[in-house]
Amino acid sequence: MSNFVLKGASLLFFLLLSIPFIAQEMVSDSVALKEVVVTGSKRYRSAGNVTQKIDVLKARDFEKTVSGNNNIAEVLRDKPGVSVSALSRNDANWGTYAGIGPKYSTYMLNGLPVDAFIDPMALDLMAVERIEIQRGPASVLYPGYLSQDFAGNQSPLAGTVNLIIKDNIQSEKGVFKSSYGSYNTVNTQTYYQNGSDNLNYFGGVNYEKSDYTNYGTSDSWLNMQKDPEYEKFKIFGGGNFLFGENDDHQLSVFINKTRHSGDAGRVYRGFTHEYTTVNIAQSSKLSEKLVFNASAGMRLYDRSWQESSFNVVDSLISENGANQKILPFDVNFTWGHGDGHLLTFGADYQNASYNTTSNPVDGYEQYGNKSRATQTGIYLQEELNLGDLTLRGGLRYNSLNTQIDLFGGSNPGDSEIAYQRLLWSAGLKYHLSPSVSLFANGGNSFMAPGLKSMGGTLDSEDRNEPGKHGQLPNPDLDPESGQAFDFGGNVLVGNNLFLDFRAFYISVDDAIIDIRVSENPSQSQSINAGGTRSTGFEMELRQQLSPGFSWFANATGMETQISNDRDEDQDGASVPFAPELVGNAGILLTTDFGLTLRPVLNYTGAYYDSSSKSGRNEFEPGVVINFLGSQRLVEDEAFVIDLFTEIYNLTDNRFEMPWQFKNTGIAISGGFKVTFN
Repeated sequence: MSNFVLKGASLLFFLLLSIPFIAQEMVSDSVALKEVVVTGSKRYRSAGNVTQKIDVLKARDFEKTVSGNNNIAEVLRDKPGVSVSALSRNDANWGTYAGIGPKYSTYMLNGLPVDAFIDPMALDLMAVERIEIQRGPASVLYPGYLSQDFAGNQSPLAGTVNLIIKDNIQSEKGVFKSSYGSYNTVNTQTYYQNGSDNLNYFGGVNYEKSDYTNYGTSDSWLNMQKDPEYEKFKIFGGGNFLFGENDDHQLSVFINKTRHSGDAGRVYRGFTHEYTTVNIAQSSKLSEKLVFNASAGMRLYDRSWQESSFNVVDSLISENGANQKILPFDVNFTWGHGDGHLLTFGADYQNASYNTTSNPVDGYEQYGNKSRATQTGIYLQEELNLGDLTLRGGLRYNSLNTQIDLFGGSNPGDSEIAYQRLLWSAGLKYHLSPSVSLFANGGNSFMAPGLKSMGGTLDSEDRNEPGKHGQLPNPDLDPESGQAFDFGGNVLVGNNLFLDFRAFYISVDDAIIDIRVSENPSQSQSINAGGTRSTGFEMELRQQLSPGFSWFANATGMETQISNDRDEDQDGASVPFAPELVGNAGILLTTDFGLTLRPVLNYTGAYYDSSSKSGRNEFEPGVVINFLGSQRLVEDEAFVIDLFTEIYNLTDNRFEMPWQFKNTGIAISGGFKVTFN
């Protein structure tokens, strides 16, 4: 047994021995937060009475977070178990959740799935009221996501992130915010909301333009010859209408449109990405105990980019594209019965289409991969509240069908692939005292290989060809299945000091992971890595010492390993992008005269970019310190004015990342915010 496992087991054993003695000294408060959460049950319930570990970030929390790459994933990086690796402002996050890879924790918008790679770059946090982060398996109530782009299909095996849109607006408010910063970055945001007895609505616009800067290493395949300038425009709006007797019925709508265009530092490395997100939901209180919910969505992802080769001048090779349309649906009932029991049952459906295109300079546009997929799920979960003990159990039947029209520009070997699986999840929580609770959860998941993983964006003969950047095909991928278990506790030590701890174990058979094949040209490939496991232990301390001062600190240790009897070069390797240690610490200081200070330290330990022991590279991001400061200048009944500054990567840590990317170092911005009441 490794030193990591021994240390984790010893610490857990010490905590378990200490809890009965600590509990005797507790104040008569409860670690079961007054906060309510919806993700664990699809109905709002006390966070202390659901078995899953669910963190809640409110708007006032993430508004004070410095995001160097404008990615919602960076808002989560202060929480345990999360390793964020957003490659740039123009690229997705490839970090890991619980050490098992970026595609094993899904993202949702009001309970409907969205893309874990694209939507954190596309959605705007001004529309979000709160974020619920469920750590641990969530694969019964929520399906996987049929994304075919980036790393392919996504599964909530390690958890899920639920973005809750604003829906309970009590007063009129307007916001105008503008800032200027490093790389000639200009950002302007406007927002307006209003509400009456039965109608709430809001809307906003976010525009950013920047010259940006070279985010490739000195010998990078990116080979930038100019600033990689970009523009990003977001517009969103939503509304919530209550109707019927006693306002027992609710209809809500949300729409977000994002356009992101620019170039990757060369004349013919331009890109234009357009994303559209729609959510429509209806909820009806049929009786005091029975609630009906129905929701539908539309996700459009249209990405286009240029490929070029640079000698003396930049020469265009082709115009490429990846297009997806995904339609998710969910219908469910929640029935409260007995003394605090809850039964949730329902069905969900997804319809997805995907294609890639290439238009060479001397040719014509043609498809590379083209497919359609549907997924149907039926699920049931029961939660029993037995005094201090909560028990949870559930089952899901999943059916997935994929029809492949084109594979690598040719007819596929198998034009139709179908899978059916039965999934389970269970958990318990026990309150040893009003201030101490323990929980345990388990569940499994299933994920089919995505078409991009199988068909790639390149041809097989493009391997190591200069100027051919992208993903190589692997048509022989097998589906993967996994299991996840966790055990932990929440302790109120006293004086508003909270201690949370959690141990987790995740294993995946035939795990599909992306490995680096070549740095220049930049090429990757999806492979089945055999048996993959992640074992970890996380601990968090947080305290509100006064209304104006709070602090937090957490650390997560993870040990990952790949077992592959068919490939000695992979056998015993670590999971790519999974560091052994991540840690975070920060304080929040607010004063009576309107000054706010929030420094945060994030540490990410070493990780590898490939499961090949002979061909992998090691990266160690180390410490990144971010700082936010603001000062209220004017506070009036009609409006308030704040000045603010944000400093990302205060110590200018320009660490290297996979695929010859690098952190761009310190970035400073400052501006003002006017809030109209």
